[in-house]
Amino acid sequence: MDLNWTPQQNMLLRMVGEFTDNEIAPYDMQIDRDGKYPAGLFQKLVDTGFLGLMLPKEYGGAAFDPEITAEVIRRMAVGNASAAVTLEGHYKTLDQIIKFGTQRLKDDYLPTATKRIFAFSMTESTGGSNPLGIQTTAKRSGNGWILNGNKIMITNGGLAEVYCVLVKTAPEELSVFVVDKDMPGFSFGKQEDFIGLRGVPVGEIVLSDVHVDNDHLLGKVGDGPMLGDSAHDDARILMGAALTGIMEHALQVATDYAKERKALSTPIGQLQSIQRKLADITMGKETTKLLYQRAAALKLAGRPYSEEATMTKAYGSRTAVAACDDALQVLAGYGYSREYPLAHLMMDARAMEIAEGTVEKMRGQIATAELAK
Repeated sequence: MDLNWTPQQNMLLRMVGEFTDNEIAPYDMQIDRDGKYPAGLFQKLVDTGFLGLMLPKEYGGAAFDPEITAEVIRRMAVGNASAAVTLEGHYKTLDQIIKFGTQRLKDDYLPTATKRIFAFSMTESTGGSNPLGIQTTAKRSGNGWILNGNKIMITNGGLAEVYCVLVKTAPEELSVFVVDKDMPGFSFGKQEDFIGLRGVPVGEIVLSDVHVDNDHLLGKVGDGPMLGDSAHDDARILMGAALTGIMEHALQVATDYAKERKALSTPIGQLQSIQRKLADITMGKETTKLLYQRAAALKLAGRPYSEEATMTKAYGSRTAVAACDDALQVLAGYGYSREYPLAHLMMDARAMEIAEGTVEKMRGQIATAELAK
């Protein structure tokens, strides 16, 4: 589906392409090797205005819509998926504050979102796909709440300065509060050492008697499950875009190699067995792209998009892993070498079979939606 971008949107995409080519792609292998962004890269993301891309103009943002935001994520992911996923985690969190935050909360925090990373934190050692297993609590205290507990495996955890935190406000009741790293009782914990998306910091936050006022509640008390689902839906569109970018990167590597590598005097790209792999990667990439574009179009139109977003990530993550495996096989022994990026591309894609809902859980959600029709 070709989208008709406006002159302003085309200007943005040119900027994204130049930034990715000059500031991100050259460091792709280094980011995977070092497990962090090179010095200054995050500040360049801030200075170029990427954090405020989808933020409403009244809060200092550029107010770009879901379709163009997803396209930005895809194009950046071709250079390096970690950079794209850092923005994805930020954008999906801002979406929830924009949709469910009090006016005071939005006025206080959204203007800072052009300079500070925001994150959404749900997972604990006792609860991930089953959120009722979490143990972090919020208890009423005067005109506010006292939060206690730990959150782990947070995308951008440690880099982010503002967190939407899922807590129990009663034994069977979940709610979401916004906390700031500068609040008394807030601290950072363990940083994970993951095998993919190595540039994205993934870490723990610790809440020890952190006080927030009532304005820091998103939605209403008990809205936690709905807010979590909303965050997942918004994230899955962007993760579909990132997965498409990963497959595009893998396809570039595989096709370049297939043109140059020869079996005797014949480029291997002319061999049917290689052509089949290149075709499968291409079809998977384009199908995932159509899925996320469809979900983004529904979101822009104000229509339900949960099932489409879920299909985007469920299909895209499995397909991207297979695509990277096919690309690795095209390069054979070289594909298995760290000289080429295919190993880390596969691990980058593999992360998205787990993050924002496991593939197994998402398939159940898709089937349930179909059975309800």
